[in-house]
Amino acid sequence: MTVNFTRIVYLLLLLLFVCLAPLKNYGQNVGTVSGSVFEKETPIEFANVLLYSQSDTSKILKTTITDSIGKFYFVDVANGYYVVKIQSLGYRNTSVKVTVEKQNNQQTLSPIQMQPDSKSLQGIEITSQRNIIKKTTSGFVINAKDNLTQASGTATDLLKNTPTVVVDDEGNITIRGKTPLILVNGRNSVLNATNRIPASSVESIEIINNPSAQYDADADGGIISIKLKKNTGDGTNGSIALGAGYGAKGRANSAFIINHQSGKWNLGLSYDNRFAGRARKAEASRTNFGLPDEYYLLEHRHDNREEQTQNIKFNADYAINNKNTLGFEAIGNYDREDNYETLVSQIENQNEFFQSKNSRFSSEHVREKAMEYALNYDHKFTDERRKLSMSLSSSFNFDKENTDITTQSLSVNDSNLGSPFLQRTYDYQNSNVTNCRIDYAHPLGEKGTLETGYKLITRFTDADFQSQYFINNSYIPNPSASNIFHFREQIHAAYVQYRGYAGKPDSATWKYDIGVRAEQVYNQANAVNNNIAVKRDYLNLFPTANLAYYINSGDFVRLSFSRRINRPNLGQLNPFVDITDSLNPHGGNPYLKPELVNSAEMGYNKEMSKMSLSATLFYRYATNIIRSYITLEPSGVALVQPMNFGDATTYGFEGMASAFPAKFWNVNISFSLYQQVINGSNVTPDLSNNVLSWYGKVVNNFTLWKGCKLQLLANYNSPIATPQGTRIAVYYVDAGLQQRVFKGKGAVGLVVTDVLNTQRSGLTASVPDFSYKREFKVDTRAVLITFAYSFKTKFKEELLENKFSNE
Repeated sequence: MTVNFTRIVYLLLLLLFVCLAPLKNYGQNVGTVSGSVFEKETPIEFANVLLYSQSDTSKILKTTITDSIGKFYFVDVANGYYVVKIQSLGYRNTSVKVTVEKQNNQQTLSPIQMQPDSKSLQGIEITSQRNIIKKTTSGFVINAKDNLTQASGTATDLLKNTPTVVVDDEGNITIRGKTPLILVNGRNSVLNATNRIPASSVESIEIINNPSAQYDADADGGIISIKLKKNTGDGTNGSIALGAGYGAKGRANSAFIINHQSGKWNLGLSYDNRFAGRARKAEASRTNFGLPDEYYLLEHRHDNREEQTQNIKFNADYAINNKNTLGFEAIGNYDREDNYETLVSQIENQNEFFQSKNSRFSSEHVREKAMEYALNYDHKFTDERRKLSMSLSSSFNFDKENTDITTQSLSVNDSNLGSPFLQRTYDYQNSNVTNCRIDYAHPLGEKGTLETGYKLITRFTDADFQSQYFINNSYIPNPSASNIFHFREQIHAAYVQYRGYAGKPDSATWKYDIGVRAEQVYNQANAVNNNIAVKRDYLNLFPTANLAYYINSGDFVRLSFSRRINRPNLGQLNPFVDITDSLNPHGGNPYLKPELVNSAEMGYNKEMSKMSLSATLFYRYATNIIRSYITLEPSGVALVQPMNFGDATTYGFEGMASAFPAKFWNVNISFSLYQQVINGSNVTPDLSNNVLSWYGKVVNNFTLWKGCKLQLLANYNSPIATPQGTRIAVYYVDAGLQQRVFKGKGAVGLVVTDVLNTQRSGLTASVPDFSYKREFKVDTRAVLITFAYSFKTKFKEELLENKFSNE
């Protein structure tokens, strides 16, 4: 790969100039107030922290909530005398006085101890009024702990119940019709496949709709940032979780977490697994208008699948001193999948007379091993607005897939014709993703912070695919259907971003950030057998801007703009053709170009005592969009490949509301309506599509009695536009019940997914030379029982609950 070192040097010089240039540290009339909240030695998470002036305690100046280790902080606090008030359900309110002055404007309070309030725990209560959905100017953060209906599932299942996120029956994830960038613990990784991550290991999910310059530009569909659980409580803590259930087949899962913190060390070890048997049925039909002898194609498919996922994780944090911390993390993953598929295809002529029929049985066996290592360093400064962090991570993936295929020709009455035709394929892939990054933030004056950073991402994939057929008592390679594929990529990125505010910190204020990200990309793809070699070398600038006006701490209006890119992933570039369905094969396209996207948003958020509302108008324009395209060949085979289309325009409205209609009931409603216009005239002169899509989710949480919760969820996703048709609507209802036991240390749950058995997926296509319809139905209806227990010290609830909150 030829590297343009000149451009890299320019990027590094830009970073070094910003980091090392002398920055005047102006005398400050504002400061920070920070602290931590505990019950004895246990951190209290999500406590409400309010800041008042001592001269007027009826007016709230600032609010925040404590994080996972009980910490909170206020920035941009003007010099003066204040009262910090802490509120948390089940505890007595606590207040602390604090003074911020020019000579001592960085105030760190002594640990604040909360006293339990038994009266607030009597009778039926709203279990949690805290902000489980935390609104931000770029999206929101959700704690995964209150998702009753997806216990024993995966992170994909959690995302099904996350507002604004759409997950179809095949596990494809979209936000506003686009695929988001998924980060795990803030990193690009080969472990970012959400179906590999058990729900029990997820602590929080952050949705970032319009990312700022500090995030990767390859996020035109937004970012889903998944944070895995890690305890930081003193002493030794742990939890276990067990689950079992039945759909079409049995399912089981278990998880174990233990953590020990003493002195400067914090050590953690966790293990989880998931075993599931799944069944899927599919019906498909195609009409080939230009092929009178192969006019109708009818297909019936049935899959039986056995899935197994195991994860082990080790983390070690070492506090060198009170300003410097090192962290190490190692994750191992093992996936196993055995799939047995029977596909029956029948062809009829234009007069609906029988032409041919066959039964195709595939036995597919997949084994995947992955590992990831990460090293982190954080340095704290006296001024909490000043930050330095560095990280290095590398993840490796080793995949093996072996498939045996038996095709038997059938007569009109299903009797065998001749001997079966035998084939087999193997697909072996090794891949790596490595990240290296440094981020630095420095205060500029009283009201601003300059942020900058550099990130290097390297990827490689080596894949060997071979197709063989059985002849003369042996398997013979088929060179025309075999290939070796190599992919290499480097992304050098640097960003500069300024954050600031206008106005007084203790009143209505404007907050804003403006930045630019530069990304230099070098990649090359080589398909050996058919002599395909594609190299790309390009530099892009990605400006971003966000502006928010805070009417008060809970009410704000925001505007944002960003330029983003959507680079084709390895699966889309890999030219291997999957022949499991010989009449509808699918493969990649190494000639794909990246999409360039411009996005704009305008939103409003309102917080009230028993309700919160948010509304967003959004617009997105993309060129060179990547979508799947079906090509009907003269043989009657329909090849599915991704292609670049001219452009797509998407605009619409998104809303979210949370309310407490009664003391025992809270409800969250999310809704999105958007128009998508696709122009594919560069592929076919008249190819275009214009579809109005919408989705809605309603999640009800009920406290039936002390320690007992009931959750009911309803979801509807309308048809979504594709270049040649639409994806069909998806809708379902889930229910979950949980009872706390053993004085709150344990929990027993009952879950029923897809109660009405309505969840399915599929697509329709209609173009001049053919029409096509396909529908899948997986065994989504299942009953599951879960149990979790925490031991030793009061281990935080997030480690024993994987339930969804919608407050």
